[in-house]
Amino acid sequence: MNNEELKNIAKLKQKKFRDESGQFLIEGAHLIDECNKSKYYKRNIIKIILRTDFKDERLLGRLRHIESEYLSPKDFNKISETENPQGIIAVTGKADNLPHHEGKIICALDNINDPGNLGTILRTCWWFGIENVITGRDSVEVFNSKVIRASQGAVFNLLIKEKVNLKEELIGKSNEGYTVLLTDLSAINSISNTTFGKDKKYVIVFGNEANGISKGIKEIPEFEKIKIDSYTKCESLNVASSAAIILHEIIKGTN
Repeated sequence: MNNEELKNIAKLKQKKFRDESGQFLIEGAHLIDECNKSKYYKRNIIKIILRTDFKDERLLGRLRHIESEYLSPKDFNKISETENPQGIIAVTGKADNLPHHEGKIICALDNINDPGNLGTILRTCWWFGIENVITGRDSVEVFNSKVIRASQGAVFNLLIKEKVNLKEELIGKSNEGYTVLLTDLSAINSISNTTFGKDKKYVIVFGNEANGISKGIKEIPEFEKIKIDSYTKCESLNVASSAAIILHEIIKGTN
């Protein structure tokens, strides 16, 4: 690999170049293995880059159909984004051919800023079998390396519609027969006292870590607000923790 190729791969650590190229980096054996197993992304892995001391023969056997190249530790560190790199990185193309089908539960994210929170919510959706996720324009990028790591491979197993006009998207879903539920601390209705219909469709919306759901979305009268009961004077829950509780209750109530 020449210096120009190395520089171009290193540029994928920046969102600007991920957007321009339609490519991103996956680092670490587990995440690359998950991508390779994904029905949506397994054909999108373009190249495997290995540090000269990488030795996982089983994984390499599963990736043998993909072009690979070895780098010295010094060059490998130029493209790595982790403190203690495992010695394997994949250059992967974004999926532009995701199937269009929507389940009865959709998770929508409004201005989620923290990559760890977004990744954890995606991982939670994957755990509960909620395949459809929508992120608003102001949410952190799904292909941010910290999001990918926090998701533990969920990014590759979900149908994520990214960077949309969330208000318009939610109105559209409401018109299609979805009940739109907004998580809001000021809500009167509690999730524990909400009855979910097995034959109904829901979009559950989670908002910004500091400010909650945007005012323009909260003002739409057709949307319902729900909250999690608190048993102390604790001000609020982390948004990823809230998502785990609420998604569990919805799944339990609709199955």
